[in-house]
Amino acid sequence: MKGYFSSLIKKWLVIILFIFLPVLYIGRKVFLLIDAHYTEERLKKEIIVINAENEMLRRRINDYRRGLLIETRARDDLGMIKKGEKIYIRKR
Repeated sequence: MKGYFSSLIKKWLVIILFIFLPVLYIGRKVFLLIDAHYTEERLKKEIIVINAENEMLRRRINDYRRGLLIETRARDDLGMIKKGEKIYIRKR
């Protein structure tokens, strides 16, 4: 009787291992696949944001190269004026 239960336990243990190990392995792979999918989506969103920032910076660089922003920045940030311009100071 004791040998029968021992044999039965061994059989069930083998069956459980043959079922549990593949499920565990496949479950881990599925988890990694889902995690990779969410990481890919997050990175795609980051790439979109970075590309938009790059485009904005390219436009600013082109504006500076053409001289469009240099005069504006000199007037607004540094308070510079052209020769012969009249200055109007407004009190706030």
